[in-house]
Amino acid sequence: MPHSIRLGGPALRTRGGAGGVDERRGAMNQAQQAFVELARHPDEGIDLAAGALAVSGLFQRELAQGDALAELDALASEVRGRIPDDADLFDRVRALNAVLFEELGFAGNQEDFYDPRNSFLDQVLARRLGIPITLAVVYIEVAARIGLPAFGVGFPAHFLVRIGRGDTALMLDVYAGGVALPESELDQRLADLYGAGTLSIRSHPALLRPATKREILVRMLRNLIGIYRDRNEPINRLEALTAALTLAPDLPDELRERGLLYRDLEYVPAALGDLRRFVEVSDDAEQIAAVSKLIDELGGQDGGVRLH
Repeated sequence: MPHSIRLGGPALRTRGGAGGVDERRGAMNQAQQAFVELARHPDEGIDLAAGALAVSGLFQRELAQGDALAELDALASEVRGRIPDDADLFDRVRALNAVLFEELGFAGNQEDFYDPRNSFLDQVLARRLGIPITLAVVYIEVAARIGLPAFGVGFPAHFLVRIGRGDTALMLDVYAGGVALPESELDQRLADLYGAGTLSIRSHPALLRPATKREILVRMLRNLIGIYRDRNEPINRLEALTAALTLAPDLPDELRERGLLYRDLEYVPAALGDLRRFVEVSDDAEQIAAVSKLIDELGGQDGGVRLH
C-alpha cells in the first residue's frame, strides 16, 4: 500500500464521542491491517461478506463482524424454511424476496441515499436500509447460503443482481424489492443514461457480466469516496481512496484524486507518488498534461510532510 499513512483516529473524531484518540487510532490500525490482508487474496479467495464488513470496519470504531455474519445465516435459515423440496430457481427467488422485502422490510433508503451507513453492511443488516450495491451484497450472501446462484452486476449507475447464467438468467433490482427486469427495461435504462440507440444489451452483453468480488468492493468504496467528498471529510475520503487502491493499485481516477488530496493535506511525497503513477497508467491526454505540470510544481517542495 504505497504512501499509506495511519488515519484511523481522526477519521472517527466527529462521531467517536469522548474516547481517547490513541485508542481509536489503534483500533483503526487493526482494521486497516485486516483490509490489507483481505486484499492480498485472489478474487476467488475473498469472502464477499467479510470484505464488505472490512470496508465498514475502516470507518466505524466498533464493528461486531460475527453478529453481522450470524444475521446473514439467520436470514438464510428463515428463507430455507419457506422453500419446498421440489423448488426450482423461481421458487427460491420468490421465497427470498418474500422474506427480505415483504416480511422484513429491507428497502432502499430513498430519504437519505447518501448516508454513509447505507454503505456499511452491518448497518444495512441492522437498519434494513441500504443502496443498490449493499442490498445486493445482502441478497447475494443469503442466496449463496440457500444454494441459489447469485452474482452482482455492475450495471451503469445502478447495481443489479443476476440469478443464474445463460439465457434463463434473471436480472433483479433489489433496490426496488427484487423486481425482475426484462431486457426491454434494461435497454430503456441505458437509453435514459446515454441516449436512445446508443447502447443495448444485445450489442453490449458484457454489461450483464458478473462482477468480481474485488470490483464490488471497489464500487462500494467509490460510493464512500463521493459521499465523503461531498461532506468535506478529507480524512475519511483518504481512507476510502486508500482502501480502493489497496484492492486495485492502478485505478487512474483514484490515483489522481488521492494525489490531489495528499497535495491539499501538504503531504508532498505521497502526492508525487500517486500523481506520477497516474501519468503512467492514465490514457487521458488532457489530464496527463495538467497533472504533469502539477508534478513539476510540487517537485521543488518534495521533502516536507504535514497532515492536518
